[in-house]
Amino acid sequence: MSNVVVFGAGVIGLQTAVTLVEAGYKVTVIAKHFPGDESTEYTSPWAGAQWRTHATADQIEQCQWDIASYKYWINMTKKGAEGRSENGIEIYPSYFYWATPTEESVSPSSIWFASHTHNFSVLPARSMPPDTYAGVLYDSIAINPSKYLASLLSRVTNLGASTIRAMLPTEAGLAGAIEEAERLLSQVGTEKVEVAAFVNCTGLGARELVKDENVFPIRGQTLLACIPSVTSPLNQPSSPLPPPAIYTREDAATPSITYIIPRPGTSTYVLGGTKQVNDWTVAADKTTTLEIIERCRALWPALREAEIEMLATQVGFRPGRKGGARLEAEEVQVNGKTKFVVHQYGHGGAGYQNSIGSAEKAVALVGECVRKGDDKEVRETVKDQEIASRD
Repeated sequence: MSNVVVFGAGVIGLQTAVTLVEAGYKVTVIAKHFPGDESTEYTSPWAGAQWRTHATADQIEQCQWDIASYKYWINMTKKGAEGRSENGIEIYPSYFYWATPTEESVSPSSIWFASHTHNFSVLPARSMPPDTYAGVLYDSIAINPSKYLASLLSRVTNLGASTIRAMLPTEAGLAGAIEEAERLLSQVGTEKVEVAAFVNCTGLGARELVKDENVFPIRGQTLLACIPSVTSPLNQPSSPLPPPAIYTREDAATPSITYIIPRPGTSTYVLGGTKQVNDWTVAADKTTTLEIIERCRALWPALREAEIEMLATQVGFRPGRKGGARLEAEEVQVNGKTKFVVHQYGHGGAGYQNSIGSAEKAVALVGECVRKGDDKEVRETVKDQEIASRD
C-alpha cells in the first residue's frame, strides 16, 4: 500500500484524500486548518455553496469535473433524509438569470449543461425579475459547507486516513515543505514512512508555497440571514415564505453576483455577493452589505416584503488562478532524492462543483507517479546488483 500525503484540508484536499483512500492508498492529510476552524485563510467554509458551473463549453475538462460532482451529489441525495442531513446537501430548484446578453443567454436552451441537469427549462420572459435579460430553471444542489466538510473529514478518517495539524514552511519552497512533512511523519510512527507522492491542495497558499504568481484572491462577501416570514398589510398575519429555492443572477459587467442559497438542514439563507479580484480586505463592508440586501430583494419577489434577520456577515477569498486550475505532476529534488508531487489548486469559485472530478484526475496522476517511482526503484536495484556482481 503506497503512502500519499495531501497538503490542505479544504474541499479539494479532503475530497482528494477520500478518493485516494477509496483507491487503496494510505493517506495522511497535513494542514494548518481543518473543518470547524473559522479563519479567512481557510476558504472552503465561507463558500455559498451550490452547484453552478463556471465552465464554458470549450473547457471540456472542467465541464467533465462539474458533471461528475453533479451526478455524485444527485445520487447521494437518493439515500434519503438521513444521507442528506449527514452530508449537508439538498436538491433545490435553481433559477439562474443573466443580467446582460452573453453567448449563453442569447440562446439559453443550447447551453452545454442543459442535457446534463434534471428538469432543465428556459424561463419565459414574463417571469423575469427586473434588470434581467434571460433565465433558466433546473434542479441543483445547495451545500452546507460546515456539515459537508465535517462529513468529508469524518469519512476519510473512518476509512483509515491520518491527519496532522501543522503549518508547513514556505521560505524554502516546495522542497522545504516536503522535508518538513517527512519530519512530521517520522514523529507519528515508529517506522520511517516512504511517501510515494504528495498532493498540493493548498489553494491560495500555493502562491507562497510554490511561488505561483498566477494565483490571486477573489474576495467574496456574503450574509447569513434568517427570513422567517413575509410581512403582510396592517392587522393581517404574516404569511410563510414560499418553498426554498436557489436564485442567482450573473452580471459579467460588475464585480458582483447576486444569489440567495438556502442552507440545507437549517432555516437560514446565504445572501451574496461579490467577486473582487486581488482584494485582500478582511473586514466586511457595510455599504456592500446594504447593496447585497437590495439586490436580493429585487431578485426574489418573496423578499420584497420579508423581514431579513442578519445573523452574520462573512468574507472569504476564492483561490483564483490565471489560466485556470493547475492539475499536473512534477518531480521535485529534496536532499538529492526525487519526490513526486501532484499540484491541484486554483479552482477559483468552482471548488465544490469541481471537487469530485478534479479529485479523480489527481488520483490518476498519483497512480502515474507511483508507477514511475516503482520503475525507478527497480532500475536502481538492478544497477546496484550489476555493480555488486562486477565487484
